[in-house]
Amino acid sequence: MQLMEENLIEEDLFHIRIFMKHNLLLESLVIKAFISVALALFIAGWAVRRKSLNLSGGFAGFLVMSASIMASFRFGALLLVFFFTSSKLTKLGTEKKRKNDVEYKEGGQRDWMQVLVNSSIATALALGVAYLTGWNDICLNSEKAPLVTGLIGGILGHYACCN
Repeated sequence: MQLMEENLIEEDLFHIRIFMKHNLLLESLVIKAFISVALALFIAGWAVRRKSLNLSGGFAGFLVMSASIMASFRFGALLLVFFFTSSKLTKLGTEKKRKNDVEYKEGGQRDWMQVLVNSSIATALALGVAYLTGWNDICLNSEKAPLVTGLIGGILGHYACCN
């Protein structure tokens, strides 16, 4: 009888631990979603005001940035590095074109199509990593998680090629 009661108590504790773990995960995902949306909104607004993106590009950038940060803060940081370095490279290229091309016209704002072309594959891979890891940041470990490591390599390679 006592053994049966101990088993019931252990089982109850097990269910309580699972419930608490689930609630913590849910709370952390809600907080992460809020941070993702707020940060993406700020950055997209800043890029539109700075004229790096037009309005449609800002909206697409908001969606891509929200998804990337939600997948992992690391992927959000990687997207920001890509955005700022490619913007700087575009600016340097624009100055060079302006000097050398008599028919050069001002512009250079990226639209939704350019944003998605330069980020959709990496964003899809980032969401795949998030799904496979249960929305947790994990360290690279090719022995324990070769698929995740390969997907992260794909994300890095994608942004390297687009820049």
